[in-house]
Amino acid sequence: MARREMPDQLDVAIIGAGPAGLSAAARAAHHKLSYAVFEKGELANTIYEFQKAKLVMAEPRKLPLRSAIPFQEGTREAILAGWQAGAQNADIKLIRTEVRSIKRVGDVFEIKHGSEVTRARHVILSIGVQGTPRKLGAPGEDQPHVVYSLSDPDEFEGKHILVAGAGDSAIENALALSKRNTVAILNRSAEFARAKDANVKLITEAIASGKMKCFASSVLKRIDADKVLLETPEGEVELRCDRVIVRAGGVPSRKFLEGCGIALPADQPAALPKVDHRYQSNVENLFCVGALIGYPLIKQAMNQGYEVIEHILGNAVEPADWVLIKERLGHLPGTVDDNYQLIRKSLPIFADLSEPQFRELLIDSPVHLKQPGEIVFERLDYTDTFWSIVSGTVEAHIGPDKRIPMRAGTFFGELGLMSGRRRSATITAGETCLLVETPRKQMLKLISSVESVKRQLDEAFILRLLPSIFPNTASSIFSELVAKAKLKTFKKGEVLFKEGDAGDALHVIRKGSVKISRKDPSGNDVTRSYMPAGNYLGEIALLSDEVVPRSATVTAVVATETVMIDKPSFRALLAANPDVAAHVQKMAENRRLNDLTIAHNQKEGAVLDFMFSQGVTDASSLLVIDSDLCVACDNCETACAATHDGISRLDRQGGKFFAAVQLPISCRHCENPLCMTDCPPDALTRKPDGEVIIRDVCIGCGNCVSNCPYGVPKLVHEKPTKFDFLAWLGLRKQPEGRAKAAKCDLCSTLPLGPACVRACPTGAAVRINPSELGAMMRRKGGML
Repeated sequence: MARREMPDQLDVAIIGAGPAGLSAAARAAHHKLSYAVFEKGELANTIYEFQKAKLVMAEPRKLPLRSAIPFQEGTREAILAGWQAGAQNADIKLIRTEVRSIKRVGDVFEIKHGSEVTRARHVILSIGVQGTPRKLGAPGEDQPHVVYSLSDPDEFEGKHILVAGAGDSAIENALALSKRNTVAILNRSAEFARAKDANVKLITEAIASGKMKCFASSVLKRIDADKVLLETPEGEVELRCDRVIVRAGGVPSRKFLEGCGIALPADQPAALPKVDHRYQSNVENLFCVGALIGYPLIKQAMNQGYEVIEHILGNAVEPADWVLIKERLGHLPGTVDDNYQLIRKSLPIFADLSEPQFRELLIDSPVHLKQPGEIVFERLDYTDTFWSIVSGTVEAHIGPDKRIPMRAGTFFGELGLMSGRRRSATITAGETCLLVETPRKQMLKLISSVESVKRQLDEAFILRLLPSIFPNTASSIFSELVAKAKLKTFKKGEVLFKEGDAGDALHVIRKGSVKISRKDPSGNDVTRSYMPAGNYLGEIALLSDEVVPRSATVTAVVATETVMIDKPSFRALLAANPDVAAHVQKMAENRRLNDLTIAHNQKEGAVLDFMFSQGVTDASSLLVIDSDLCVACDNCETACAATHDGISRLDRQGGKFFAAVQLPISCRHCENPLCMTDCPPDALTRKPDGEVIIRDVCIGCGNCVSNCPYGVPKLVHEKPTKFDFLAWLGLRKQPEGRAKAAKCDLCSTLPLGPACVRACPTGAAVRINPSELGAMMRRKGGML
């Protein structure tokens, strides 16, 4: 691969000798094109910088490999050796130099590298993004013990190390380092959404077993010489740290790309180039492939390198991932190509996706053909997929006599996707319709990477939420509000506004929940009420043109998002719609009266604080024990064990007490179950009635055990399937069966309901909802 003389003008200049670039070069050589590969680092530099002996997976497994460069699952070293040999066999022309600029001059491109200029008719950018690592923006990240790659984990022993990131590289680094070091992994989100399933399984097992600590939904606030400060949902945490390894991915070299003429959105620093079905950018004959357009998987990048050469030659070539599209659309009447084009053209929300991005979306999304009257999902279901209407219509059943039709080209299900709450309406097919159901994980990826998708979802959420709060209002008013409304996020425990602050905005709760508190005569903050997603607050201080102070403090009980409508916009809404003004005035008066009623009883705040601290407001079904009736017979635990292979799903003596009311440790079947976060095989799932169950596919990783804040799930071992004679004689320990997670299932297989409740001889054990529990505690506390 020595450098050699080049013609005055190349057919193709390939920038970057990664998987896509090598594959494109091999295909160009096959067609005897004049070409060269420009690379400033090592051949396959991203792979070269992987940690030693890293297993490189060939995903997706169903996807065929077209490249002449060999690739199959193997170690970093084996992959690199194979590619070196493949490049030599293909006699790939590699020029080791840094490309400084690419400029189109007439029909050709001038490529400046070093002190030279090379001309080419076509340019393929396969530069990836790893060369520009994404930084975290934390003070202290420029210190020498903060690094952005890891070559050899065995170089470290006995160190305290923080790995920041949630992708495959971060997980693999953390796992390798944890063998001989104290390791913590920092994840900005609650899930490892970007990682491969196999890696998610390994990291969750490591966290559950205590091999490493995971700080989820957390950010790095400051880096010192020997410690870091983290901001977590529970508050600030100081962590001893000798080394920080940041694996937060990379960002494209925006300045270089824009210098090439590639258009990028001004408000998206990490935006990726958009390409057409030929991988061509907005600049004619300038092509982008691989990680640069959001495809970091090696096999996908290599296939794109192969295909882009065919496109340059004008040859018809079916994308390699089309085999997966055929699998997805094969059950529909008509041809796969016609159905694909119909879906592509019918969904405006995905209009800004590139062809490769759209194919990836469709590969992940089941496509349904629904007949008139067929139910899509029902009101109060706990599902969180996103639905797009390709053809036909659906109807949203808001009430007994109210149906709202939705036509082709629109979407629904964004309320459940965003808030995590139950479905707010029943959806049925109005006429025969074709629907695309996109999983939450895929939608979250698009929301974070495609600004137009996020914007349309935000706008639709507000437009559909506001009419339920402010009925009988002209849609034009809502459209004006949407243009001015702002979304704001609040961490658990963060204050939205304080008592005495000047009222300046209305908050509509989109996700999460808040508590409302006021100061008592002694100056203590006393909780007065609770408000979940779908409600609004802060209107009392906005009812007058004068500056009115807030009458209460509002605090996020859990991570919360609100839609903020400023005071002038809210006042304009009231002025333009007298019915809405009267509705809001009535709601405000009711809240004032309710606050006066609560204020006279100082114990009410204690009841609410107990319910918030125990997560009761997020529960759908609570096991409660009336201590005045309980005789400690343990019949509840005995009955539970008898129903579940000898292992009780509840701990009667565990849990907290308040006013002779006990909350034993038993599943609450939360509306937003944290136990379901990061379950690798999706074993934890929710039935339409809200019951959270564990399916037989559980692998016993223990992630639900560590994620549940109430100590409910536990790992149990199945009974051995084979009789062990020596263990029976007591000569060795009885072997344990496969470990699986277990928790209360509400005795769903028993027709008469929970065995623990039925076995209680005094009626002390009951299953109730949060509002019933509140009334019970007030009664027991002498407040009613």
